[in-house]
Amino acid sequence: MPYIPEKDRPALDRRVNDLAEEISDALVKIKGTGEIATFYEKSILEIFDTLYDLELNNKKPKLDTKAKALADEMFEVAKGHDHRPPWLGEMNYSITRLIQLVPRKMVQKGAWKEEFRYWLYAQTVGALERAALEINRGKRDEKLTYVLNGMVGSLFDIKDEYKRRVNTAYEAIQIRKSGDCYDTPYRTELEDVRDSKGDLVGYKEIMKDYREVKSENKHIE
Repeated sequence: MPYIPEKDRPALDRRVNDLAEEISDALVKIKGTGEIATFYEKSILEIFDTLYDLELNNKKPKLDTKAKALADEMFEVAKGHDHRPPWLGEMNYSITRLIQLVPRKMVQKGAWKEEFRYWLYAQTVGALERAALEINRGKRDEKLTYVLNGMVGSLFDIKDEYKRRVNTAYEAIQIRKSGDCYDTPYRTELEDVRDSKGDLVGYKEIMKDYREVKSENKHIE
């Protein structure tokens, strides 16, 4: 994810918080879990539509939802950047913050017990990918192809970073808790990382040497 300047974050954070509050309230009302993906996808598409219209017409559309207000803030914060579209970093930052904040609010409101589980990861990346595919199928003004490309690329980047930064760490904990499910010869394995006192501080992945694996699995040859 892009690490946008600290001075640009407060305005975006306020809008992200407003949208996260709206989504979490709606989920609490329906006692929702997987429905989070529906709210994410709807919000992302509203953000895209608003940014597209701002790029096309250079005038404010009707900002009648929290998602549209967030998109407008992205557009304003990004003014002055020397690339097109200028708001890709701001969008990446905002959605990355949103998909962390909504689950946190669900825990704070007593609706969920944990901020992250595998089902939540699957629903979140599903929403990101479905939104990207819907955007790709949509508007086709040749002058604004760069908007579609940038938006789709950023959504896939958000998904990839969410996998790398969050789900990979969750998987490591689950492997240590329940055991690995991979035993194919070519695979990565976890290795403990300990401090100078010998206390566990985390894990790192190593690429398993096939020759070593082959000798371990002689019984299946």
